[in-house]
Amino acid sequence: MYDYYGSVLMYKRSHLIIGDPHRKPDENPRRFEWLGNAIVDLKPDVVVCMGDFNDMGSLSSYDKGKKSFEGKRIEADIEASYIGLKLIRSPLESYWARQKKAKDRLYNPEFEMLGGNHDEARIERVINSNPELEGLISIEKLGYEKYGWNYTRYTQPRIIDGIAYCHHFASGIMGKPIGGKNMARALIQTNLQSSTVGHDHGFHYAFQPRADGTMVHGLSAGCYTEDNPKYAEGADKFWWRGLILKTNVHDGEYSLKQFSMDEVKANWG
Repeated sequence: MYDYYGSVLMYKRSHLIIGDPHRKPDENPRRFEWLGNAIVDLKPDVVVCMGDFNDMGSLSSYDKGKKSFEGKRIEADIEASYIGLKLIRSPLESYWARQKKAKDRLYNPEFEMLGGNHDEARIERVINSNPELEGLISIEKLGYEKYGWNYTRYTQPRIIDGIAYCHHFASGIMGKPIGGKNMARALIQTNLQSSTVGHDHGFHYAFQPRADGTMVHGLSAGCYTEDNPKYAEGADKFWWRGLILKTNVHDGEYSLKQFSMDEVKANWG
């Protein structure tokens, strides 16, 4: 792309960030339709889900053998995943139909799904302990790629426009997730590039200039949930719920806007 004088103009993109959604079978899935409406309205170039799209409660070791575990089934978790993915896509399909009718250029964002400790890691752990389940349950069966999402394996970073996206990044010889009150700055200092994570469910943000004045950003993107799970045991009061839009994205730099869950519901519910 060039300006009037023939100079190269840099096209800067936008990313819509979805913190861990933790889709469950026994919840109202309305927030996924809201998400689809938000995508149609905001028209980001890239949509990134930070992992744990599916909670996979049927494979939880936290409440295995407890009363709360009764009734949980793998099939129900898989079906819940499909319902959520369909609801995200439904507003887009309606919008695409209108675009085709009007002969407009089709808006078609990139969809990026990251593996998380609740979906991929739980599935891998259970298969390793119960080889007879291999083929009956897998990350592929959750439908991410079927519904148009490019999938990146758990703990593997996905680099998009200079930003490293991962469910969480490890630190130290024990490989524990980077966390704490200063986790956003720790992300910058550990990775030495703009990095965005899920997992923590809190909103943490920091930026730091390079020698040339460009910025490196560290971000923990909160979560995209409405419930208050028992396993959180009060820690959920520190969670931030909503969507994050990055604009003017290029070479790891961006501007940031938050939409709280109340704003998401008011704008797109």
